[in-house]
Amino acid sequence: MSAAPDSFSSTEDTRFDKPDRRGLPGRLPPESASRITRRITALAVIVGLTLTVSKIFLWQGTHSIGVLSSLVHSGLDMFGAVSSFIAVRYAAKKPDGQYRFGRGKAESFSAVFQVCLIIFAAFHLFEEVIERIDGHQHISNSALAILAMGVFIIITIWLIIAQSWAIRATGSIAVRGDRAHYLADLFANIFVILGLVISSFTPFIWADAAVGTIMAIWLLFTAYRVGRLAWAQLMDMELGSEERALIIRLAMADPRVRAVTELRTRASGPHIHIQMRLDMDETLSLSEAHDIIINAERRLMGDFQAADILIHPHPAGCSHSHGNRRFFTDEEAQDDIV
Repeated sequence: MSAAPDSFSSTEDTRFDKPDRRGLPGRLPPESASRITRRITALAVIVGLTLTVSKIFLWQGTHSIGVLSSLVHSGLDMFGAVSSFIAVRYAAKKPDGQYRFGRGKAESFSAVFQVCLIIFAAFHLFEEVIERIDGHQHISNSALAILAMGVFIIITIWLIIAQSWAIRATGSIAVRGDRAHYLADLFANIFVILGLVISSFTPFIWADAAVGTIMAIWLLFTAYRVGRLAWAQLMDMELGSEERALIIRLAMADPRVRAVTELRTRASGPHIHIQMRLDMDETLSLSEAHDIIINAERRLMGDFQAADILIHPHPAGCSHSHGNRRFFTDEEAQDDIV
């Protein structure tokens, strides 16, 4: 069998269909992703502060439990946004001698903090609903409240659109957590308007308390969604199957690569980490194997610009694997002969 030419290009034979990686980490260079997340988290803090202060005055003027529930949520949005504001800046710091893998998981810790705040708010709202479930709470200035909540909805939608764009560009879990907060806040404002209308213009005065209950349940659901994303990164869960398949296809674009095995991937804030073993012809020289690995890294970096890549060359005829078998999958352990 004739050997593949030494001049194989690092971008050759990679023109296959690729999955849409928008909204996933590692898509942009860390500097570009950091610039976007810094700006969007600063915007979220400003919006959160504006909504919180405005709803404090609105609550004092209406005494609506629906407005109170929205106020509590906006306050948590602000604290969560401040947490993300700090986390994305810390996570974007370059790796150094102490943190060789970077500080990307700071975003996940920020998300965990947000989950705790959301759960606290949900139980606080349940308590408020129980105290006022008899329906004797009087709501004043309902027309003003409805108008103000409509303005809050417009502001929140504008922020969510900006956050969605940032998530599609960077895949930031911190921004994703922020957006989950503000999405819940958007629905909260809609439910509050519904509750105010029903309570003010119909005999069903208990509707305002019902809105508070719905909001508390929605907060718990939001906490679950954000917590699941944070758990995946903190526990080093593998990247999705489509991304792993893309990694394998890019690595094997060079015909001198026989197989890709022992692939391990994980996300850490704006970064991703990729480890793999490339099986190659055992007759290749060390220099040739090195060139193959360098080209494979370049192809991978084209699609995973924030990736930290570690590739181990392995002779295709050798059945013994390197490393600790504890970290093998069941399939890898069966293929290995000790």
